[in-house]
Amino acid sequence: MKKNKIFFYFFFLLFLAGLILAGISQGPALGRFMLESILRKNQNIQPFFKDSIRIKKISMDRHLKIRFDGITGAFQARQGPVPLEIKSVESQDSLLSLLKNKPVRFLFRGARPQGSAHAGLSGHFSFLAGRFWRFDLLADFTETDLEDFRWLAPQDLSGATGAVKGRLMFVQEANHEPVFDMNLEAPQPGGLVQARFFNLFLPYLPKSVQKERVVKLISQKDQLVRYQDAALQVGLSQSDRMKILLRILVLDYNLKLTLNVEIRLDQKNAFSQIAQFMGMIEVKTS
Repeated sequence: MKKNKIFFYFFFLLFLAGLILAGISQGPALGRFMLESILRKNQNIQPFFKDSIRIKKISMDRHLKIRFDGITGAFQARQGPVPLEIKSVESQDSLLSLLKNKPVRFLFRGARPQGSAHAGLSGHFSFLAGRFWRFDLLADFTETDLEDFRWLAPQDLSGATGAVKGRLMFVQEANHEPVFDMNLEAPQPGGLVQARFFNLFLPYLPKSVQKERVVKLISQKDQLVRYQDAALQVGLSQSDRMKILLRILVLDYNLKLTLNVEIRLDQKNAFSQIAQFMGMIEVKTS
């Protein structure tokens, strides 16, 4: 990177930190307005939330550690906007670390659909600015339930229940391929899921007694079916390939189903395509 670009990023970060500090010092309302405007115009955030992000409260201590409370936004899901919230996000390091070429670590709590009865996702992420920038995210699903994710596929997941455990990890850094790995499970006693959900397995099953049982199960249409446990693994096996492994046990129909598929992605837009495949968003990639 040329020296003039390095100086540009340095002074931009300094200017950004100054804006936030100035806004907070002039009053919480102005600080919130300035940061919300920055987030809404961010090209990486815009496809997911458009102009909907709002922050209830921003505070900063004398060590320049910042905290956000009551973050809300309308996630642009495939079937329409979904109101989401994060209870709090707080930095573990001073924002000045960005200017010292050091990462700033953040903790977050209560990421969930608005109105959820569950505590939601928690975890941490960090950001390193500059030429060799890096972003790391680790999310914990321990305090979530399958009903919190019905919005991903309303037709198939309507009425779905079951405690969810596991984690999601995402890493992206300059000049490197993205790393994405998600391991989730809905352990015993399991929960309920729509009979139509099992249409997902049908094309991948050879002609067999098991396939006949799946056809019979699907014929129940909108009926809810009890499963005993389930597991989902999603990861980037290569920069342009995503592997998905889904397992579910349905004792009432004597079914133990496994779906193992690999999907090719555009390497330049891998993360957006993962989100689209999971039903999360409907965005244009280029």
